[in-house]
Amino acid sequence: MDRQAMWTRYGLMVPVMLAVAGCAAVPTPAAPPPQPAPVAAAPAPAPLPTPSRGWEERAVDAGSWRYDAGSRAATFVPTGSANPLLTMACSGGGIRLTSALTGDVSLRTSAGTDQIRFDGGSATLPSRDPRLDRIAFSRGRFALETPGGGALTLAVQAEIGRVIEDCR
Repeated sequence: MDRQAMWTRYGLMVPVMLAVAGCAAVPTPAAPPPQPAPVAAAPAPAPLPTPSRGWEERAVDAGSWRYDAGSRAATFVPTGSANPLLTMACSGGGIRLTSALTGDVSLRTSAGTDQIRFDGGSATLPSRDPRLDRIAFSRGRFALETPGGGALTLAVQAEIGRVIEDCR
């Protein structure tokens, strides 16, 4: 094949291929995308159950942990309710715990007992506080108990460690 025929063949094929490739159909949306739902204010925390046995013998509160990467928060929501029992959120250089707890609250983990001061339903711990590690590495559960008898006995799951690590 001589040069003139080769240039003619390839010289015509390349523009034809580019024209065919540029004819891709662009889908048009059938309907406009739905508007995002308005964000509701956080519901009030649920009242705390009163414990009847020691924290290691009590059943773990029924519910599940949920992690929100956008707000860097882990929330424990009881089964059948939308109101969280406990929220752990990264807030600046610390982790803010929010619940219906008030006053000096006993934190019980497999590593021992500590105190956390809840003012107005929340407490903030520095991100490197060893109490956070005790919660994350407790064997299966941890408990928060108020002097008035209310208590939370919650399962230890990966969401807790994730919010702690995100805040560090």
